[in-house]
Amino acid sequence: MDFPWVRFNRVHLPRQRQPSSPPLLSIFILSATALSYEVLLIRLFSIIHWHHFAFMVISIALLGYGASGSLITVFREKLLANYNTVFVANILLFGMTSISCFIIVQQLPFNTLEILWDSSQWQRLLLSYLLLTLPFFFVANAFALTMMRYHQHIPLLYGVDLIGAGSGALSVMVLLQMFSAETTLSILAISGLSAGVFALSMLNFRQKRVTASLLLLAVFAILLLPQQWLKLQLSEYKGLAQTLLIKDTSLLFSHSSPVSQIDVVSSPLVPFRYAPGLSLQSPGGPPEQLAVFRDGDEMNAIDAAEDINSGDKSTLEYYDYMTSALPYHVHSSAQTAPKNTLILNSATGSQILQAALYDIPHIDAVEPDEQLSRLITEQYADYFGWQNLQHKTTIHTISPRGFAAAEKHYDIVVSGPSGASAGGAAGVHALSASYDYTVEAIQSYLKLLAPDGLLSITLWTSTPARDNLKLLATAVRAMKLNGITRPENNIAWIRSWNTATLLLKNTALTAAEISKVRDFSLSRSFDLAWLPGIRPDEVNRFQLLQQPVFYLTAQSIFSNAKLPDNQKSFIDSYKYDIHPATDNRPYFNNFFKWSSLEEFLSLPGRAGISMIGVGYPTLLVTLLQAAVAAFVLILLPLFFKRVQTDNSRGRRRNIIFYFFAIGLAFLFIELAFIQKFTLILSQPLYAVAVALCAFLIFSGMGSLYVQHRIRTAAAATVAALLRRSVMLIGLITVLYIIVLPLISGTIMALPEAMRILSAFILAAPLAFFMGMPYSLGLASVQQSTPELVPWAWGINGCASVLSAILAVLLAIHIGFNGVMLCAVALYIIAWLSNITNQAAP
Repeated sequence: MDFPWVRFNRVHLPRQRQPSSPPLLSIFILSATALSYEVLLIRLFSIIHWHHFAFMVISIALLGYGASGSLITVFREKLLANYNTVFVANILLFGMTSISCFIIVQQLPFNTLEILWDSSQWQRLLLSYLLLTLPFFFVANAFALTMMRYHQHIPLLYGVDLIGAGSGALSVMVLLQMFSAETTLSILAISGLSAGVFALSMLNFRQKRVTASLLLLAVFAILLLPQQWLKLQLSEYKGLAQTLLIKDTSLLFSHSSPVSQIDVVSSPLVPFRYAPGLSLQSPGGPPEQLAVFRDGDEMNAIDAAEDINSGDKSTLEYYDYMTSALPYHVHSSAQTAPKNTLILNSATGSQILQAALYDIPHIDAVEPDEQLSRLITEQYADYFGWQNLQHKTTIHTISPRGFAAAEKHYDIVVSGPSGASAGGAAGVHALSASYDYTVEAIQSYLKLLAPDGLLSITLWTSTPARDNLKLLATAVRAMKLNGITRPENNIAWIRSWNTATLLLKNTALTAAEISKVRDFSLSRSFDLAWLPGIRPDEVNRFQLLQQPVFYLTAQSIFSNAKLPDNQKSFIDSYKYDIHPATDNRPYFNNFFKWSSLEEFLSLPGRAGISMIGVGYPTLLVTLLQAAVAAFVLILLPLFFKRVQTDNSRGRRRNIIFYFFAIGLAFLFIELAFIQKFTLILSQPLYAVAVALCAFLIFSGMGSLYVQHRIRTAAAATVAALLRRSVMLIGLITVLYIIVLPLISGTIMALPEAMRILSAFILAAPLAFFMGMPYSLGLASVQQSTPELVPWAWGINGCASVLSAILAVLLAIHIGFNGVMLCAVALYIIAWLSNITNQAAP
């Protein structure tokens, strides 16, 4: 029984120059450039907006591929009759739209912060979505038509496509190391056009001259584009954009990498005053500072601390009046002074200077972004006073979680606050997975402490309070899992007007330490939020809140076990979701709660809307628009394709179940692995590139294995192969859910190259078997009811477009392990549809 992977009807082709072999080099270049462009868009979104929107970019690419398939299904004969010219035309259009569509999108005044109350922002988001789909639509046309035209070479074409895609995922990382994101965009556009040069042999003399002229003209147009057109237009509400509006500010230094865009700004007229949580009792303020922005936001500062090279620490005294100074004062009550300090996410060195103020003999600083560290050790070393610090300070370029896997112990471990974000209070970071403040993270930090060691975490405060309340809930869960039965005795918590510091200890705080906390807070007008033996009249004294929510939250968490079954705890009844964040649900900055939506919307004016946060609603809007676009561009054109037999109409339901289920399932697992790899690799862009590369290559190998096996296989063999692949997908997925948390710490401690290799290897077996169900299903449909192949393709494409966004939405509520288990259930549903057993004899 013959089961061809894909079978195409013969069409009459007019006389054209027909090369004996497919344009493999052009396909390779197109595939590499398309995937590079997809990864680059993720990086560009990080800089322009507050989030990389990886889920949306993947959905955009899949929409382009799905829409292409539906269009070609309807107009196949006409397009194939003019394959040579259509192929080259799509290459030209891909190269031009890859840069022109992005330029147009930048001109659209889309503002994430206004999406809840300005309906025009929805329209701009949809227009951006559709415009960025065009380049992928054109490149997909070139791929699909080539596979139709040279269907006898499909395995070869598929292999070249996969190798090209894998190369693209790696090459864009290299390009971003060498060039800015804007320059990389131009390089990729020209790279796409270069694929047309290698396809010129397919054309006749006249077509060759015209095409060569157009390609040359397009390259010159890209090279001569005004730099202002390509310059990234940051959201006007981002910190860098706002700062550059101040008179006499100047951009001193700028550096781009795959990890971040770093900008250093000076402001001689209006001095920067970056001093998180500085008490109003401080006798002095910060010295001269340079502002440092990461991806246009998250402002940190470099202090002019060159005086410490001569032993003068007067410029650092203001650090003693921040809430983050608490652990140094508390530990001074111990019998021995702190011998060492670990600083997590040291950024531009503020916490290093604070530790130096207290004469800590050895400082380990952990910063995953090497460029931030190089600012204070190279570019601005003299300005920062690095010469006097380098003998006792070691900077480690690794993630905090990776460093925490090392078997070292510290008297003081310090984290935060992170850089000041202009959009943080509006919820722009709600969709960003953060593994620094999960239950598992705090567990690992606590294990770094020496016997009398202190863990100090400082966060910015927000109104209404959210972040710090979730941090306490997360910390208490971590302490209990570490075997601390009475965490209320091991915690001190204070707050200032814009920061709060949580102090954790593996043993109970002593009377002397408790006294130190009280004295430190009272002398600097900081409010106590929690302390063993705290009295209600001690809280909410200086920075007055309508309710002492910090204290009430702590009281609720520590007395939760004593509540009656019918009484809600303070956390459950709070207007925001402040339940602990975990590695499975790492959305620490997401506080959206459906039960509070009606109350927020009932508030007068826009007050309630502003309290909702824009992150979660943006995800919902994107999902809705993706659903509409997928239906209109993928499914709707297929209604013009006639279905010929009654038998085929009877099979539609099973085909819908099968291909919709595996379309959702594949991306569910792929998106879950992107997030798992974000923890291992510490950078979202690395995780996206490695996951896409691994899943493309190994799932492609699985599809090719299917093509080899079913060439002469019977229908029963095909059904058995599907059953085995689904069983193995389920088994491996469940195994990964159990095993990955156990080995992640070991992998995170490895060098970067080894971490990337480990992630690649981890994805291989699962991706290989995930490549089988689609090919098996498509082969069965092709053999029994070939007229329904376009429907199978379209339904799968529609599901894939939705699944990239739906996976994130589900992960917020049920975690990525839940998303992976949903994928397993969907694969089982696909198998139960019995599609491979319905092949006609």
